[in-house]
Amino acid sequence: MKETIGDIDVLAASTNPYEVVKEFASLPNVRQVLACGETKGSVIFASGLQVDLRVVSPSSYGAALQYFTGSREHNIALREIARKKGLKISEYGIFNVETGKKLGGEEEKEVYEALGLLWIPPPLRENRGEIEAALKGELPDLVEESEIKGDLHVHSVYSDGSARISEIAQVAEELGYEYVALCDHAERLKVAHGMGLKDIEKRLEEI
Repeated sequence: MKETIGDIDVLAASTNPYEVVKEFASLPNVRQVLACGETKGSVIFASGLQVDLRVVSPSSYGAALQYFTGSREHNIALREIARKKGLKISEYGIFNVETGKKLGGEEEKEVYEALGLLWIPPPLRENRGEIEAALKGELPDLVEESEIKGDLHVHSVYSDGSARISEIAQVAEELGYEYVALCDHAERLKVAHGMGLKDIEKRLEEI
């Protein structure tokens, strides 16, 4: 749920990982294949966006999902808690260091439970007090998508957006929004293809 990202990381679970990676590397609009291995793949799409794929066994999916999401700081803090408890966390699961026994990994919550924590939602994984709150059972309730009534900052093709106004309206209606604010740039912002006066008038008519 970060505001901005670099590339996209996709996690999949399969008992036949190489077939999944091969299928991924042959998807439509793949411009370049950077890697196509037994459990990992990396491609660049025609848009220029890099997408990386990692495939794990179903029994490790939750552990891998936890391992690869949240901030680095959050995961370092979890590993320190694990170390003090004689445990080890990896993308394959959470293990007892002394016996090697796997304590969980199919679901994310198994990793947190083994550490004595409530499951922490990804948007909170920033090591800004969420671990302490989880220890006390005091995690906050997050805003759900169903509770969002509208969007107050949307750009259209009239400046630097990628959707037409009709498309924005259609998606907003499908999401159940009550309102959408179109915030395209004016001509002073050349880098964002700002609108001239004629485009502004045309846009208002279309709205």
